[in-house]
Amino acid sequence: MQKEAQEIEEAIRSYLGMNHRLAGIRIAGENMDGNHPAIPVTFCRAVREALGGKELVIGTDDLSCPNAELCLGFREPMFVDIGPRIQSKTKMVRIGPLDGADVVLFVLNPEQVMIMSILLGGIRAEFKGERAICGEAVAKVYNEGKPNVSFLCNGARELGGFEAHEVVLGLPYALFLELPDRMSKFASLSRSVRESMSQLLRRC
Repeated sequence: MQKEAQEIEEAIRSYLGMNHRLAGIRIAGENMDGNHPAIPVTFCRAVREALGGKELVIGTDDLSCPNAELCLGFREPMFVDIGPRIQSKTKMVRIGPLDGADVVLFVLNPEQVMIMSILLGGIRAEFKGERAICGEAVAKVYNEGKPNVSFLCNGARELGGFEAHEVVLGLPYALFLELPDRMSKFASLSRSVRESMSQLLRRC
């Protein structure tokens, strides 16, 4: 399955012309082996490092962001409910490997999101501009089993290093595995067609 996931990643990155790798997110209720951050980090920074090929395992002691602790299910809110958040008790989160992930994260530009929306038959974008990656791109997708686009938040851009033109798509792992068939179905969405779409978008 690991080889299959890698092959799908290579195919979709080529199809979309992506610069970044994909990042898998695995939510676990038990301890997992892996490399922990040397110092506590924000979740969005850990995800950003995974996009460059780094694999991390984080627990609550590895996080420097209270919002991520809540959204990812490490602890529950004390006074006011915060959402979206994972309701089950999380012990560890694995960031990086695609095989066996619960959610797969894509860092895309608007044109690439448009192409993904064609492949997936539409994508909902529900966001508030806060708790973007941990809540909107991971917890929400984990809870509902549906893709979601987050236009990120100030924290993700400042602390995570995401650029102004980048947005994040969270995709359930099962849907990620369907991408090769969907790309074959839309084989006519060739580079020339995508270039035509790009020209049309630039005129809008």
